[in-house]
Amino acid sequence: MAIYPKLTAEQQKKLPTLIKATPVPALFEDSTHQLWQCDTVEGELMLKVCNVDNVQTSSFWQAMTLLFNVDLPQQLGDFCPVYQQLSELSPLVIPNYIAAGSYEGDESAFILNKVVAGTMVTTDVVDDDMVVKLAQHISPLHQQQQASWGTLLDANFPARNWSQQLQTTLNTLAENQAIPSPLLAEALSQAALISVDYFVPIMPDLRWDQFLCDEGRLSALVDLDAFVYAPRELELVLLEYILDWQQAALFIAHYQQTHSLPDLSKVRTAYRLLLFMMNVLGEQDIEVWMQSPKRF
Repeated sequence: MAIYPKLTAEQQKKLPTLIKATPVPALFEDSTHQLWQCDTVEGELMLKVCNVDNVQTSSFWQAMTLLFNVDLPQQLGDFCPVYQQLSELSPLVIPNYIAAGSYEGDESAFILNKVVAGTMVTTDVVDDDMVVKLAQHISPLHQQQQASWGTLLDANFPARNWSQQLQTTLNTLAENQAIPSPLLAEALSQAALISVDYFVPIMPDLRWDQFLCDEGRLSALVDLDAFVYAPRELELVLLEYILDWQQAALFIAHYQQTHSLPDLSKVRTAYRLLLFMMNVLGEQDIEVWMQSPKRF
């Protein structure tokens, strides 16, 4: 009998019988998970095993811990409700959850899902229909408003603490990065004045390659690791980097069917600096990043 890679005998007891596991090449050296496509008696599954070393050295996950109290290896085993919640809210296909486990002793943190049909979205294939579908995915999530923030399953931090925790996170991340002092001071001053009325589910690591397309249509979201309750403005600031001018205008037109567009000028510097230090898109030049077009 074949054995699931990286999992202990105890972890494998309740999993579908494995026929063959084929490794999937990582997109990035510091990828959060190692992937295997698994042929099982219950069909094709995808095994994602958390690379704890990469998580511990990642500026993205450091920020997620500081700002949202996310401990991915310890919390991965509790992700079933995340999949259920997002499958109810999003028009996109969310992978069917099979099993998961948290990092403990010699046991790896992992998630096992059903394989979803489609191919990874790349920026060169994004068309107007995909942008509309992205807006249709984000809009209902931004309607799930609550007065506290944190992880999707334990968002209990009060709104009054957001500004201070954002400042603490910016300061802590800047200790190990070459951030110009005037820029950090400007971001901290802006962060000190931020007041948030409500928080919604967002992806701080939103990128096109988190999604799948099928027959030319945006069809599925397959990476759910980083969902948190946060200000919607943070996700909108990130979208300014994801969308070009035409795509941004199209997104806004559909987003405004259910939401007003907030004024990002009062948060853009603080959130852009946060996202840069989280290394969400891999940009290394702080000036290029901060001077990117303001599309919303």
